[in-house]
Amino acid sequence: MTRTPVLPLLLLTGAIWGLTPAIAKVGMGLGISAMGFAFWTAVGSALALTLLCRARGQAIPRDRAHLLYYLAAGGSGFALANVFGFHALQHIPAGFFALLIPLAPMLTVVGAAAIGQERLTARRVAGTALGFAGVALAMAPGAALPAASLIGWALVAALTPVCYAVSGLVAVQFAPRGTGPLAVAAGSLYGAAFCLAFFALALGQFHPPLSADWRAEALLPLQAVLTAIAYLAYFRVIAAAGAVVTSQVGYIVTIAGVVWGAIIFGERMGWLALPAVALIFAGLWLVTRPGRRVANKPHPRR
Repeated sequence: MTRTPVLPLLLLTGAIWGLTPAIAKVGMGLGISAMGFAFWTAVGSALALTLLCRARGQAIPRDRAHLLYYLAAGGSGFALANVFGFHALQHIPAGFFALLIPLAPMLTVVGAAAIGQERLTARRVAGTALGFAGVALAMAPGAALPAASLIGWALVAALTPVCYAVSGLVAVQFAPRGTGPLAVAAGSLYGAAFCLAFFALALGQFHPPLSADWRAEALLPLQAVLTAIAYLAYFRVIAAAGAVVTSQVGYIVTIAGVVWGAIIFGERMGWLALPAVALIFAGLWLVTRPGRRVANKPHPRR
C-alpha cells in the first residue's frame, strides 16, 4: 500500500485555502454574490471530482448513511463556513480572515476531547488560550483589523473556523467505512452545493451563470478546480492521519492568506499584528503537538 504524503498534501491544501478568500473577495467585488460564488464553486468542484471518480472506476455511494454524511461534512465545512466567511470578507481584509483559521485546530482539539477522540491536556488548554488571545489582539486598533467598527464582522468571520472544526470532527467520527477519499470528497461537495442552493435562494443571492463581469465569471471555474484539489487532498490526509494532524494546515493557510492579501489587495497590518501572529502560532504549536489517543476502554477515575 502506498504511503500517503501527508506533508506535501498539507502544504498544497493550505496554499489553496489561503488563496481562496482573496479570490472570493475579488469575485464578489466584480459582482458575484457571496452565496452565488460559493454555490458554483461547490458544483464545479463536485463535477470535477465526479469525472475523476469515473475515470478511476470509483462509484460515489448514495445510500442513506453516505448521503447524511455528505450533508453533515459538506454542510458544515463548506456551506456554513462560506455563508459566514464570504459575507464577512466583503467588509474585512483577507489577511485578517487568514489569522482566524488557526482557531479551527484549537476548537478541533477541544471537540475531539469532548467526544472521546483525544485527551484534553493542560498543554492544549494553554495553547487554545494563547490562540484566542492572539485573535483578540489581532482585532485591536493597530493590528490586523483596520477599524473597531468592523469587530462585528470579525466575529461573524470567526464562525468559519468553528465550522471547519465541526467538519473535521464529523469526517473522523462518522466517515463511512470502505469509502475512498475521492468519493467522500465528491459526495461532500454535492452535500455542500445542496445546502448552498438553499441558502442562496433564501437570501436572494442565487447567481445565474454569465450574469456578471466576464473576469468574475472566469474566477468560478478556477476556484472550482482549486477547491476540488484541496478537498481531495484534505480528505486523503484526514483518512491517513486524523483530524488533529490535518488541522496543522492552519499554519500554512494563515501565512498564505496574509501573503496573498498583501499581493492582491496591498493590505498592510499594524505593528500589533506581529505579536498577535506569534501568540496564534504558539497556541497552534501547543495544540497540534501529537497527544495520546484514547484507548478503547473507560478512562480511569482520579
